[in-house]
Amino acid sequence: MKKRSRLALILFSALLMVFLAACGGSKNSSSPAPSSSASPSASASSDASASPDGKTDGIDWNARIEANKKAGKITYSTGFNYAASPPNVHAVVAHELGYFQELGLDVDVIPGLEAENMKLLAAGRVQFAGSGTASTVIQSIVNDAPIKGVAVMSPVGMGALMVLEESGIKEPKDLEGKTLGYKGALPANFKAMFKNAGADINKINLVSVGYDPTILATTDVDAITVFKSNEPDAMRKLGYNVRLMDPKDYGVNSNFGVVVANTEFIEKNPTAAEDFLRALFKAHEYIKANQAEVIKILESRSETSYNLEVETNRLKVEMEIVESTKHEGKGVGYHTEKQWEDEIVVLVTTGSINSALPVDKVMDNSLISNIYDGDKLIWKE
Repeated sequence: MKKRSRLALILFSALLMVFLAACGGSKNSSSPAPSSSASPSASASSDASASPDGKTDGIDWNARIEANKKAGKITYSTGFNYAASPPNVHAVVAHELGYFQELGLDVDVIPGLEAENMKLLAAGRVQFAGSGTASTVIQSIVNDAPIKGVAVMSPVGMGALMVLEESGIKEPKDLEGKTLGYKGALPANFKAMFKNAGADINKINLVSVGYDPTILATTDVDAITVFKSNEPDAMRKLGYNVRLMDPKDYGVNSNFGVVVANTEFIEKNPTAAEDFLRALFKAHEYIKANQAEVIKILESRSETSYNLEVETNRLKVEMEIVESTKHEGKGVGYHTEKQWEDEIVVLVTTGSINSALPVDKVMDNSLISNIYDGDKLIWKE
């Protein structure tokens, strides 16, 4: 009887210890580990292992890469041949370094021109392309092109008006009664600049000129439209002192370096489209640190003569603008609805388009948002 009681006591004590241990473990443990049964094709914004701000890097990369291969051939057309201008240079470098291939994407990068790109995108002959400005994209969409801007290099435009320092022209209004040379057509942001500065554009003689900035040293024009990264440097090296008038200094907001996509492609292949941008901007840090090597890559791809001095300066200036104008806490290429709304306003107020478009019709920032955790690019291990 005593043996039986002693045995019962031992069993009771053992059960009590197990019970207390279980209670203690439950009290001190965190919430259950996330399930590993998430869909293999889930994007970075929907994976299980979320960081505090909702971004994740728990992507099943092997499954994702296999899914990306099913998107087929993806073609990117540059905005101005092989000029060293973002984001076109990013596409070339990402292709050269194998970043697209690493994510299972079959990408071809071809030299193109902005105006033709919008037509190629609309026809589905290319899936992504570069555009110098958001205005070009918006105006194409007004004409029913099924395209959208999916990334922007900078919320500051690359265009400016250039005058000789000795001309005495200091404000847009000073151009009344004088001659302004432009390329192709006078962009809307310059028209908006004149309006904001109180200058009557009807009192300015507008003429179409070529791309040679030395025309400014003749009596043919008093000012010309230029790209900040090109003509000013060329003129200074020739010994001319020049002054720039920037539309942004007159309250005109515009964008530079747009990645444009065919909407049907990104709707059918959201993961591949997202990873295209991921590979594109993976190239950014390499470009910053290896600009001389990048110029060599571009030169090797060009089928025409390549001006190393001009392109070296272009890359340096434009990368500095991209870096200095990034949205705080966001990665390169990130863009906002406000950027596009400002550009739409400029087009409407200058009569370049008849009425405003809904901003979601011209841009999509979900793809670019999904590839970053704050300002850190999410990349496969």
